[in-house]
Amino acid sequence: MIDVTIVGSINIDLTSYLDRWPQVGETVIAKETLISLGGKGANQAVAASRMGANAAIVGAIGADTFGADVEQRLLNHNVTAELFVQNNSATGMAFIDVGPDGGNIIRVSSGANAALNSQVIDDHSRIIASSKVILLQNEIPLEASIRAAQIAKASGAMVVMDPAPAPVPFWPADALELFDILTPNSSETKVITGYEPRSLTEGEDAARKLQEYGVRGSIVTMGAMGVAWSIDGKTGQKEAPIVNSVDTVAAGDCFNGAFAAAQASGHSVCTSIDIAVHAAALTTTRNGAADSIPTFDELKSAVSFL
Repeated sequence: MIDVTIVGSINIDLTSYLDRWPQVGETVIAKETLISLGGKGANQAVAASRMGANAAIVGAIGADTFGADVEQRLLNHNVTAELFVQNNSATGMAFIDVGPDGGNIIRVSSGANAALNSQVIDDHSRIIASSKVILLQNEIPLEASIRAAQIAKASGAMVVMDPAPAPVPFWPADALELFDILTPNSSETKVITGYEPRSLTEGEDAARKLQEYGVRGSIVTMGAMGVAWSIDGKTGQKEAPIVNSVDTVAAGDCFNGAFAAAQASGHSVCTSIDIAVHAAALTTTRNGAADSIPTFDELKSAVSFL
């Protein structure tokens, strides 16, 4: 059985590190530019694998050299790659600028990711139905995510949806009832609810509010502050550890992948969130997207509760 299957986006990331943000019309020289595996789906799959889960990804790539590259990179990260090759689209790409404080601006070209549909998902239904946890995000068509969730629910798997980027307008109730847990960040929570939490206590209030949309529970990620949640009627919050953050790219994806892996291994919600918060914090101490995500052994060396 597969522990965690991610149905989602796969990109090549071009990440540039800047000494300062440019003004409109200004050219600045990047300190460094990295070419790496990215896309929320791929990042989450790598995180789940590095946290010890038997992980797979269902996604789409182009019939180009970037597509062959990302397939090999996924295999190098011990992720089972169930890929649909789209001949008429390029592999997805993300163009990421990282500022001096570690914050980032991201532009995404969806490419082949936009080709995922219910038929592609049905072609890979076996691996979805054999998984303990299905992890979704909003970088692929909603049609594909809904079909994956339907297959997962029919087989008894947990469905975790990271609504990023936040959909406008928000999804209808019949789609939301297919997702067990939503994991928006604070700005995505504002898009969904009209209210942006600015403290962990406000995050708990927002997580309770999100449950009114029909999901079993929600986790609101709040960057360096930590996370707040409301699941099955129980609420809580967890402060993030203080680290020397240099690059926040993929931190949210790491949180989701680590949480899914911990849930698949049988940990409680609280312990799963604890693991995910610390894994995400470690990710911010390194440059890059998928390549910045720590292994479970590295996490155990950094924390005392494992």
